[in-house]
Amino acid sequence: MSKIGKHLATWLLTLASLAIITGMGLYTFRVPLIASLISYQLREQNIPMPSLSVVDISLNSLLLRDLTIGTAKELHADKIYVSWHLRDLLAGTVDSVEMSGLQMALDLSGERPPLGSLQPLLSSAGENSNPIRLPAISFRDSAIHVRSAWGDAVIALTGNLDQTQSDTLFIGLDAEITGPAGQAKSSLAVTLDAQGNLQGKMTIAEGRLSLPEAQISSFTGDAAFMLVARRPQHISAEFLLADIHLPGSGQVEPPSEQVFEQARFSLHMDESNARLIGKLLTSADTLVAELDVTARYYLNAPDINLVFNANSPARHYPWQLLGLAQPSAGSVVLAMKISGQTPPFLEFRHDGLNGLSWLQHSTLTGQAQLELQALSFPQKVTNLNGKLGLDVAFAQGSGKLDLHVDADRLVAGQLIARRVAVALPMQIHLDQDIWRMALQKVGRATLDAIDPIHAVSLKDPLNLSISRADIELVKKPQGLVLKHHLAAAATAFTLLVEQEEAQAVEAQIHPGKITLSGGLVAGEEYQGRGAIKGMSLTLPQLRLQLTNIAAALQLGTGTGKIADFTISQLHHQTSTPYFAPLSVSGSIQSVQGQSSVYAMDVAGGTPGLRYLTLTGKLALDKGDGMLKVAITPLTFAAGGLQPKTLLPALAQLEDVSGMVSARAQFEWSREGMRSSGVVDLDHVSFVHPTTKISNLNATLSLNDLLSPSSPSRQTLTIQRIDPGIPLERLVVFYQIEGSPPRIALEKADLFLLGGSVSLGPAIIDPVSARNDFVIRVDDIDLEVLFDQIQVEGLTGNGRVSGSIPITFEGSQITIRNSHLVAEAPGVLHFQSDKASQLLASAGKEMDWLLQALQDFHYSELSLKLDKSAAHDLVATLSLLGNNPNVKEGQMFRLNLNLESNIGEILQAVGQGYRLSSEVLRDLFKLH
Repeated sequence: MSKIGKHLATWLLTLASLAIITGMGLYTFRVPLIASLISYQLREQNIPMPSLSVVDISLNSLLLRDLTIGTAKELHADKIYVSWHLRDLLAGTVDSVEMSGLQMALDLSGERPPLGSLQPLLSSAGENSNPIRLPAISFRDSAIHVRSAWGDAVIALTGNLDQTQSDTLFIGLDAEITGPAGQAKSSLAVTLDAQGNLQGKMTIAEGRLSLPEAQISSFTGDAAFMLVARRPQHISAEFLLADIHLPGSGQVEPPSEQVFEQARFSLHMDESNARLIGKLLTSADTLVAELDVTARYYLNAPDINLVFNANSPARHYPWQLLGLAQPSAGSVVLAMKISGQTPPFLEFRHDGLNGLSWLQHSTLTGQAQLELQALSFPQKVTNLNGKLGLDVAFAQGSGKLDLHVDADRLVAGQLIARRVAVALPMQIHLDQDIWRMALQKVGRATLDAIDPIHAVSLKDPLNLSISRADIELVKKPQGLVLKHHLAAAATAFTLLVEQEEAQAVEAQIHPGKITLSGGLVAGEEYQGRGAIKGMSLTLPQLRLQLTNIAAALQLGTGTGKIADFTISQLHHQTSTPYFAPLSVSGSIQSVQGQSSVYAMDVAGGTPGLRYLTLTGKLALDKGDGMLKVAITPLTFAAGGLQPKTLLPALAQLEDVSGMVSARAQFEWSREGMRSSGVVDLDHVSFVHPTTKISNLNATLSLNDLLSPSSPSRQTLTIQRIDPGIPLERLVVFYQIEGSPPRIALEKADLFLLGGSVSLGPAIIDPVSARNDFVIRVDDIDLEVLFDQIQVEGLTGNGRVSGSIPITFEGSQITIRNSHLVAEAPGVLHFQSDKASQLLASAGKEMDWLLQALQDFHYSELSLKLDKSAAHDLVATLSLLGNNPNVKEGQMFRLNLNLESNIGEILQAVGQGYRLSSEVLRDLFKLH
């Protein structure tokens, strides 16, 4: 036994020595061992630990400093002190944890996990479902750095968590939140017992919010709550927002800031009922709006009742939050009531149409009345009076919505509408992820009158019938998708266009049928198609009618074609129309790379000939535009195309040949409008009842079409004009100038009766009742003249020159003091049986005179023409000369009044003048 005892003592001594040595080793290397253990556990979770300093460890405490973990150093603590009792430590718990200088990063932007590389810690902690006894935890100088889509914020924390022996957890936290959206201080005191009953208080103080939509200088509140088995037993909360500033709308000059004194909210809840009351007051302590919402049995089948009332001057409301301009005057009255049952609120998720799916199982009824009284706006909508009514009935995914609008005066920009009424009876259906709306029956809209816009007003009420309004909202993976189809038709109405010193022009419009279909996908632009069919326009004073107007619209295409349109016929409704019925078609397209610029192409003409083209461009953002109009070269020929085919008003023109073309251009901007044009006549010949024109050539360039004017030296040539006396080789140089426009005749030359006739400079005013001219006659052949004026028995030779003052006044021609004189002596022969018979009994002297005229050698000859407005032309031939065979060549001075057809010739000339004047007068009046 002694030997066994001796060996046992030796082994015990050895074990004791090993234990002492091991204990001494562990104690000596306790710090790196703990650091390695912590690092190993973190590596198991793939979490790096950039820094850790274990300062001290004993049998009942551990002190750590400068702890940093996470790939992005999401967690850092300056100091962590943990204390325990050895008995509790062996049971897996510690007594207390004190932390100071704790810094934690929390990412709520949705771009990565909230805790970053530390997220596995949270996941692994959730795998252990056994109850955990928490130690007493205290925070000092700690902060959470939050990153979110609304900006970065810092939450400074101080507080403690303490779990008593009865397993009641006490949480006391003080927090100060600071970020770009504002700041606030908050305190929270909560107790949670072992049965899961929770109660506590929360206060918010020194709060301030700075949002784009509002600046709130003070935000305070407090709340008390009690939950039993996670079900509310009592919640009472009061929040106060004071000194609320809303920035002025950018649409108002100068911007005016809105100030509200207070916004008060109170919430009271028990185990089955809840009530929320909100009030908004202005700086004058005037109640602007009041909200009262009650919910009975809100945890199971909520029975809700919502009442909202507002009655205050319009300036008190935050219109800019709705994207609308701030009214400068007027008042708003709004009364809204909604009641019914909904699914439990806990099932509601505000995620696109998921909220609508929750609403699908609701049963609701409601009414809303909005009254706008004399709202005035500095810009755009300048005055608004009206009432809006809304009646809603909704149950189990289906319902009805009746919309009624009545406005006494509605002004949008320059449009001032009087007595507007709209009635839309809609039905609603919700089916999973689809929300559909459609008309129950035909909707109506009426507009009694509009105030004149640039002299345009509405003569009769406008009635719009809306036969279809299908709207569908669908949730798809890419987001919400909106689809719609609208169809409407308006009754015929008349627009009046007032004119200065003239009767108003009427435009009678039959709108036809209008349809619009389209859709909108989240994140994309609207795409739609519209159509107008069966539209007509009549201008009774101008006797113009456009029938069967149709258009196809493509909306939201960005670039490419926007609209195609056709006008089946453009009529001039008179017995002798200016033009034959035209058909017109065209398109409008957007210009690539220029979002606000649109181009137009139009072609028109008769069924067998498209001779009219229009091209244009319009920049909506700048107000700039351009329009080109062209008549393609038209070739006329006897037995072929004639002007009367296109322009029935020219039916008197026969056997027309030659080529005619024209083009015009208009350019406009905010500075004004410019226009120009060219008319080409190439080898044009025609026959008119009063004259015959051969080989007319002219190019008229106009540098202004609205008030016609042209450059100088415009040229017109005509090979031959025959109004009764052949006029040949007419050459005219002229310019259109002045306002109202007149023709400044620089020079006109033609060959007549073997000589020349010239005119100019002179002013021709087509719109004037009177025009005066002096015609210069040079070297006219008397033989040809006498042959043309057809005086019986009168012939002769010689040449005359002089001037003929002539006045055109209305339909009358006046000639005064015209004087044509022979340039050299000549011979006249006058032998008339009629004159001999009339003067047979006049005596011997008269007989000698008649004999002398049979071969009269004149040394002086003059021809005078006189015509008054009330009398016929008087032509007086004055002669000085003799007949060598009568009375030994005695000299005679004679004055002879000639009976001739000069008056008829002048009448033909006058008809030609009047015809040209009427054409020019009509053209010049177009401006």
